[in-house]
Amino acid sequence: MAGTLLAVVAAVLLSPLLMARAASGDLPWVQLANVGQAYGGASALLSAAALCGVVASLLFHRRQVHQELAEMDRQQHLELIKLALDNPEFLEVLDPKTASTPHARQELFINLMMMYWLAVWELGVVDETELRAMVADLFSSEISRSWWARVGRIWIDTRNNRERRRFVSIVSGEFTRAQLSPPFTPPKTTSSRHELELIAIVALAGGLLIAFARSARRPRR
Repeated sequence: MAGTLLAVVAAVLLSPLLMARAASGDLPWVQLANVGQAYGGASALLSAAALCGVVASLLFHRRQVHQELAEMDRQQHLELIKLALDNPEFLEVLDPKTASTPHARQELFINLMMMYWLAVWELGVVDETELRAMVADLFSSEISRSWWARVGRIWIDTRNNRERRRFVSIVSGEFTRAQLSPPFTPPKTTSSRHELELIAIVALAGGLLIAFARSARRPRR
């Protein structure tokens, strides 16, 4: 390493002497100047390309850091929601309006699902058609409709994010379309075997009581 450094320093110091000796000879300086200018243009192009590569690398790194920070933020939000689900008293502090509703746990789940859809939307994993289909199925529930009607305008900040604005616009459009149709009502489930046995026992007991009452009313001979 030291030898290389000494060689470079010696070449720099001796370069004026070498140039003076070369100038004393009969050389085609005009042609050499033209060649030097041509290399200068190529060098400028290469330098510009290298600079563009550096800028692209910095932008890619910035986007990667932004995605990592967003993922950390979503993970922390998920942990808070899980904590609120396991401890309902925390939900009264985190979101009093949601805690006061009779479907607080369902609304927390809907919020988590919507945040997940927003994440995959920003990553480009789902397109608009898929998103509309998923949101339409979600808003077939009356609980989902009442939740979005209450929080839709303040659900997430979209001022400086074009993708989020588009996401919220799609969700709001599907919500408006869902309001034109009645909510889905799940079919009534058939009675279980235990319930049928209980009904049969009650009916049998009632029949025995009626038979006993009739026999008690008959006059004895």
